[in-house]
Amino acid sequence: MNDKIDELPPPLLGTRIRTLRKERGLTLSKLAQLADTSTPTMHRYESGWDRFELSTLRRIANALDASLEIRLVPNRTSPRSAEPDAEEILRLVAPLFWDHKLEIQDLHRHQDWVLGRVLMFGSPTQVTAVRRYFGDSALSSAIRRREIDSRTRNYWELILEEPCTRES
Repeated sequence: MNDKIDELPPPLLGTRIRTLRKERGLTLSKLAQLADTSTPTMHRYESGWDRFELSTLRRIANALDASLEIRLVPNRTSPRSAEPDAEEILRLVAPLFWDHKLEIQDLHRHQDWVLGRVLMFGSPTQVTAVRRYFGDSALSSAIRRREIDSRTRNYWELILEEPCTRES
């Protein structure tokens, strides 16, 4: 038996939704209609959005004639036990950079830009990993960028307990 199969992560939920939709011959707009949601919402869900609403997922599952299973599975190794390396960070945050092929050197050469994108659009897992990798002082610097929306800036000021002034 191949142990590598057990180590493969399950496909992302968005990928699974897209696969099922195509297998059933549905367009994005038709699935949105069947799930009583908008086409842009369906596009976000299929494109890696990870801020799902359970009620929307249930409607999508029903529209796809699929079952929705939510499971919590313990990690084999605790994510808090080891600091992530650059390759791990790159793998985690690359999906947020749809407009640029992110490379390892970008993590440090354009650190504030990378952190800003992760802080505004990243999942809790992505944010936690970059925070452990770069540290709070780097996050504090990144939230001062003018591209950071006020809501994100205010949130991180509270978390970091440090008022920031925006760069002009």
